[in-house]
Amino acid sequence: MDLSIVVPIYNVESYLEACLSSIEPILSNENVELILVNDGSKDGSEDICYKYIDKTTNNKQQTTNNKQQTTNNKQQTTNNKQQTTNNKHRTPNIKYIYQDNQGLSEARNTGIKNSNGKYIAFIDSDDFINCQVLLDFLGKDDSDMPDVVFLNAVKYDKGSVSYFGEDYQPEKILNQSKVEVLKGLCRFRKFPGSACNKIIKRELIIREKLFFERGIYSEDIEWSMRLFNAATTFSYLDGCYYYYRQGRKDSITGTVSEKSIKSLLYILEKNAEMEFNRDISSYLYSFLSYEYLVLLFIMTSKNIECDADIKRRAYHLRFMLLRSNKLIYKLIFPIITLFGVDITGRILKVIRGNI
Repeated sequence: MDLSIVVPIYNVESYLEACLSSIEPILSNENVELILVNDGSKDGSEDICYKYIDKTTNNKQQTTNNKQQTTNNKQQTTNNKQQTTNNKHRTPNIKYIYQDNQGLSEARNTGIKNSNGKYIAFIDSDDFINCQVLLDFLGKDDSDMPDVVFLNAVKYDKGSVSYFGEDYQPEKILNQSKVEVLKGLCRFRKFPGSACNKIIKRELIIREKLFFERGIYSEDIEWSMRLFNAATTFSYLDGCYYYYRQGRKDSITGTVSEKSIKSLLYILEKNAEMEFNRDISSYLYSFLSYEYLVLLFIMTSKNIECDADIKRRAYHLRFMLLRSNKLIYKLIFPIITLFGVDITGRILKVIRGNI
């Protein structure tokens, strides 16, 4: 098995079919497995999964041995549900796992623990992909086995596509040292911290215990910092791969809350105490500095009233700006020192897009 695709699922019946349909073409490849982890959904997500498994399995059987299609899909779905007495449903290369709601991190962790592929890709169930990029990955020479493969992603909103502040340049990744790769990533306007725009070697995840931390928001940022610190080799695949769906009212990533602020503050404090290798330290602190400015920005949201302790802790973390390799971040340090986090956050709102 070369690739495991992990899809955590929670109350996404409006988007799940599109997500799974985008993955389906690659499932004819015997070296790919799809792991669907239902994290206690209360809507129709489970029924969509069963129907998808039945459809995909029947299509595969027709392609490989031309057997007659099952005549009663409804009865087959009922039988499939009876097979889930141990919370798992398997076809040759699809695993369906149901668990009580534990959050996105634990759903992904369940997928990792049940995976068999040499590499793992994560896809959030409200998004979708261009699976041709994964097919291109599977066609690569086995001698090229990097720890991390970077992929392109875009924002998708009601049929309209817009680009992130990530602009991968192959010449700054392919055949480059870890230092040069991280140096190149620091040119981006935003920290490339999503788990979904990367393919990761499973051996690295298991060896370095790169599981997602439970109970926090922005878990991808915390995880990506550990990933970048642990990985040593990198590669890149061209082509538009991942489509982040925008505009979901119930999306965690699109909502500012007290928990999202506390989670990001916790992640920054945790990483501020880490000892990075000297040759990559300034680049990792640049990633942290970007997220630090995001923290100051969201702390000024109208619906949020941050208490004195949060402001004090955020103010203390300003030292990270001085450790980054970006001059613009270093110049913000004295502004925070003079005016505090509140006024600096408002200034950042005015100049948003220019840092």
